Amino acid sequence: MADPVSNISYVDHYKGNAMLLPLFEASESQWNRYGRAVAYLIGLCYMFLGVNIIADVFMASIEVITSKTKKIKIATANANGDNGEDSPNAGPHFDTIEVKIWNDTVSNLTLMALGSSAPEILLSIIEIVGNNFEPGDLGPGTIVGSASFNLLVITAICIYCIPDDESRRIKEINVFACTSFFAVFAYIWLYLVIEVITPNVIEIWEGIVTFLFFPLIVLLAFAADKNFWRKQMEMDGDWNQMQVQAGFALGDVFTKQKSGSEEDVRHIIEMGKKQLKDPKEAADIATAEMLRRTHHSRAWYRVIAGRANKGGSKVPFYNKPKVREAMLMPMLVMVPEDEQAVVEGKEPSRNGDMTVARIEFSAAAYSCMENEGTIKLGVIRTGNLNCKTSVNFETSDGTANAGEDYVAKAGVIEFEEGEYIKSIEIEIIDDDVWEETETFFVRLFNPSRGTEMDKICVTQVSIINDDEPGILQFQKPSYLYKESAGMAELVIERNDGCDGRVTVRYKTKDITAIAGKDYEARDEEVEFTHGEVTKTIQIPLHDDDVFNEDKIFEVMLSDPTAGSTLGKSKCTIVTILNDDDYQTLITRVANLTSVNLDKLVIGKESWKQQFTEALSVNGGNVEEAEAIDFVLHFLTFGWKVLFACVPPAHIAGGWLCFCVSLGVIAIVTAIIGDMASILGLLLGIKDSVTAITLVALGTSLPDTFASKVAATNEDTADAAIGNITGSNSVNVFLGLGIPWVIATLYKHYTYASNDRRCKFIVTDKSLPFTIALYSIAAISTLLLLTWRRYSTAAGKAELGGNPSIKKLCGCFCIGLWLIYIVCASLYAYEIIKF
Repeated sequence: MADPVSNISYVDHYKGNAMLLPLFEASESQWNRYGRAVAYLIGLCYMFLGVNIIADVFMASIEVITSKTKKIKIATANANGDNGEDSPNAGPHFDTIEVKIWNDTVSNLTLMALGSSAPEILLSIIEIVGNNFEPGDLGPGTIVGSASFNLLVITAICIYCIPDDESRRIKEINVFACTSFFAVFAYIWLYLVIEVITPNVIEIWEGIVTFLFFPLIVLLAFAADKNFWRKQMEMDGDWNQMQVQAGFALGDVFTKQKSGSEEDVRHIIEMGKKQLKDPKEAADIATAEMLRRTHHSRAWYRVIAGRANKGGSKVPFYNKPKVREAMLMPMLVMVPEDEQAVVEGKEPSRNGDMTVARIEFSAAAYSCMENEGTIKLGVIRTGNLNCKTSVNFETSDGTANAGEDYVAKAGVIEFEEGEYIKSIEIEIIDDDVWEETETFFVRLFNPSRGTEMDKICVTQVSIINDDEPGILQFQKPSYLYKESAGMAELVIERNDGCDGRVTVRYKTKDITAIAGKDYEARDEEVEFTHGEVTKTIQIPLHDDDVFNEDKIFEVMLSDPTAGSTLGKSKCTIVTILNDDDYQTLITRVANLTSVNLDKLVIGKESWKQQFTEALSVNGGNVEEAEAIDFVLHFLTFGWKVLFACVPPAHIAGGWLCFCVSLGVIAIVTAIIGDMASILGLLLGIKDSVTAITLVALGTSLPDTFASKVAATNEDTADAAIGNITGSNSVNVFLGLGIPWVIATLYKHYTYASNDRRCKFIVTDKSLPFTIALYSIAAISTLLLLTWRRYSTAAGKAELGGNPSIKKLCGCFCIGLWLIYIVCASLYAYEIIKF
C-alpha cells in the first residue's frame, strides 16, 4: 500500500503552480508518471480544441459588434452645383448612405486583436494572479512564442499557398508600416525593461507605460489609415465623402446591397450566359461571386475557418472544380453601354453611386493576330471621376505561356482626375511554328481607397495563329434565351488561323421549336474577311402570350471554303425558355443562393439555431459531408453543445455574447495553464520551453487556418498577414502591461518598501534571450516582405508570385522559426550561453 506522505509529495512535486488541477490528487499519485503525461497531453490537446471553439464564438460577437452601421442623409449637388434636382428653387436633395460605426483599423487593433489573442493574454493575467502576484514563465513565454509562430510560420504559409503566378499585395500599407514598427518596438521595449532599465525588476511606471502603448498604437494606426499627418489630406471621393468623413471620423462609407436577391442572381447568371442545367451549381457560382465581391474582416475568416475545422458548415464554393473554373474564366458579355461610349470616344455613363469610382476592362475578351506584336486592352473608370485612383494588374497563363507566346506584365494603372479610360499594352511573341489559338488572362485587383472593381475584372486574350485559313465552329455548344428576348445571337469563331477570305453556311433545323411559329428559319452564308476571327449571327425569336414548354431548335454549319474546316462544335442547340419558366428557375436559384449565404452568417439569433448547428454535421448538409467532417464533429461535439449555451451573438448587439464568452475563455485558459505546467513537470520540460512550443502552437493554429483562407480568397494580403503585426504588439501591451500593472500595484500597497516581496522580480532568465531572438527574426521577415513588395522577381507583392521564389521565401521564414525554437530551448537549458 502506498505511503500517504509519499503520495502527497508526489502530487506536490508534479503540480507546480497549478491552481485548479489535479482534480484527483490521491488517485493520480499512484499513476505511472509517463502514463499520466500521456493523459495530460491528450487532455491539453482537447482543451486547445475547446478554447479555439469558444474563441470563434467570441470572434462572432466581435464581428457583429464591429459590423454595425448607421444610416445618415447627406445633401447632394447636381451638375450645376445646385442642391435641387432641376433648379435652385427645387429644394435640397438628400441621399441616404450607410456609415460603419467602427473604423476597420481601430476594430482590428482592439476587439479583433483581443479576440485573436485572448487565450495568450488571459493566460498571462491568470498565471500572475493565481501565483500570488508573482511572475511565471508560461504567460510571457507563450506571448513571445505565439508572436514568432504568427509572424514567421503564418507568413510562410500565406506566401506559399497563393496559386502559381498569382499575387497579393497589402493595400493599407501605411497602417501595416505603423503596426510593423510596433511589432518590433514592443519586444525591444520588453527587452529594455527586463534587461537594461531595471534589470529583472518591473516597476509600476514600466507596467503603466507598457499598457499605455496600446492606445498609442491604436491612435497612430488610425492616423495612418486617415493620413492625418499629411499637410493636405487626400480625399479619395467627392465633396460628399469629405462631408461624411468629417462627421463620422471613425467610420467608413460603403454601399450595402441585398445579397442573394433575385436581381443579383439574375445579373450574375445572365451576364455570364450561364446554362442553368443544374440550379445548385448555378447557386454555388452566384454565392462564390457574391463572396468574391464582398470584403470580409479578419473575424469572418477566423470563424469560417473554425467551422470547417470542427465539422461545421464550410465555404465549399471556391474549391469545387466547376465552380472555380466558372469564377476564373471571364464572362463573355455583350458590349455594354459604357463600353460603346468608350468606343465612340465619349465619356462613360455616370449613373450609379457617384461617391465611388468603379474600374473594369472595356471588354471581357480580346483577340489579336500573332504577328501584330502588341495588343492594347482598354480599362475604363465610371462613377466618381473627380479623384485620383489606381488599380493593379497582372497577366497569368492560360494555354498561352509567358515568355513563349507573350511577355508577362504586371504594374499599376493610375487615373488622374477626370480620366476615364486607360490602356494596358502587352507584347505578343511571333514565331514561325504553327500553333492552335492560345489564351492568357489579365486581372485587375487591389483598387485604391474609394475605388471598387466593377463587373469585368478579368479579361481573356486570345492569340490567333495567322498562317492558316482557320477552323470554324460555334463558340458554345448550346445557348439559352427567353422568348421575350426577341433575338438569339450566336457567335461563330475562326480558330487556329485567319488567313484570307473564307465563307461558311449555317442552317436552322426544328427539334421541338417550329420555324415560323417559335423562330424564323435561316439558311444563309457568313463571310470572314482576312484577319476576321468572329461573326455573330442573329435569329429572330417569336414571343406569344401562351404558356408553352421550353422549345429547342438546332443550327448547323456546313460548306466551309478556301481551305477552312469545321471544328467540333459545328452545331449548336438553342433553347427558348418560357418567361414564366425562366422566372421560376431564377427564383429557385435565388432561394438556393440565399440558403448558401445564410449558412455563412456570423453569429446566430437564437439558442435554437445554435443548438441545431451544434448537433449538425457540415451545417446539416450530410450528403456532402466527408469522413473527416464526421470525425471532427465527434471530437468537438461536447464543446459545441456546451458553448451553444452562450448567449447568441445577435442578442444585445453582441455585447452579452462578448462578455460571457470572454469569461468562458478565461476558465478554459486557466485549465490549459495548469495542464501545460503539470505536463512540463512530468516530462522534465521547463515552462519557458513548453510555452514557446506546445502552448504557442495550440493557441495559434486557428489563426493559421484563417490566414490561409483569407490569403487564397481575398484580392489583397491585408486580411491574411496585415493583422499579424498588430496582434503581436497588442499581445505585449495588454498581455504583459495589464498583469504588470496589477501585480506591481498590489505589491506596492500590500508590502512595506523594505520588504523584498514588494518587488516584482522576473525569474525567467531565458526570457531576454528569447525576446532578442524573436526581434531579429521579426526584422528579417519584415525586410523580406518589403523586398517582395518592390521586387519584380517576386511579383511586387508580399504574397504569391514566382513559384520558385515563393518557395524560397516560405522556407526562409520556416527556417527562422526553427532556429528560434532550437536556440531558445538550448538557452533555457543552459546548453548555449551568451
